[in-house]
Amino acid sequence: MLDKTLGLGLGLGIAVCAGTGCDFGDEASGAQVRQAMDEIALTGQAAGLENGIVEITTSFTIGDGVEAMLEEVRNFAQSQVACSSVESPQPGMLVIDFGELGDACQYRGKTYAGVVTVTWELSDDAVIVEHDYDGITDGIVTLQGQSTVTWADASRRVETDVTFENDRTSIEVESDRTQTLLGGLGDGIKVVGTRDWTSPRGLWSLDIDDVEMRAVDPVPQAGSYTLTTPQEHQLTLGFKRLDEDTIEVSITGGRDDFAFQVTSAGEVAEE
Repeated sequence: MLDKTLGLGLGLGIAVCAGTGCDFGDEASGAQVRQAMDEIALTGQAAGLENGIVEITTSFTIGDGVEAMLEEVRNFAQSQVACSSVESPQPGMLVIDFGELGDACQYRGKTYAGVVTVTWELSDDAVIVEHDYDGITDGIVTLQGQSTVTWADASRRVETDVTFENDRTSIEVESDRTQTLLGGLGDGIKVVGTRDWTSPRGLWSLDIDDVEMRAVDPVPQAGSYTLTTPQEHQLTLGFKRLDEDTIEVSITGGRDDFAFQVTSAGEVAEE
């Protein structure tokens, strides 16, 4: 969840827009850069939630048959997320129920609740995994919608059409990303691709360039983003891990350059 610091940033951005009509010229103002940082933090937390689910549901060996892969994922979910309920109502399908938040169902330090229905299909030398998210949440954001994961060799393509909600806003997200593992399962992923979303502020477009991400972080720990704002400003965001809990985000392309520190809880502070 975006904390009070982020909420203050949102409020400041709205106040500035109200006073100026949001006519900031050709370069993004400080208020607009802060708004961009807020949007990145929220969509990053939401993507982290989705990535955790995708990691659980693609924990299989390519080359096995559908039922063998399904059984491998079932065993993985039951061993790594023991509090979940895993059922197979029909061949090639699993329904994973993480229960409610009070059940404290955790995977790699993140709490999950809600239900995801997953189906597997073989296509040439790839495996296609369809996800239907029903109220998947970590208590911070909630995920509804669908994604398709095409897993081939050492990479997976993730195409997403979902809605993320927190206690203040809702965003509609479409994305097309290719992910490769960093080391072993759980060490994180490297991502290239695009993510577009519509929030109350308008349409945002993101180009993702070799960013390194972990499910527990709301922003990447390395790599860069190119963000196009609803006002058609283009900002470049760079990422650098400072410690286990903190990542520095630098933003260039506006009237001034900025740097923020983002914690794993989604708290954002300007340096």
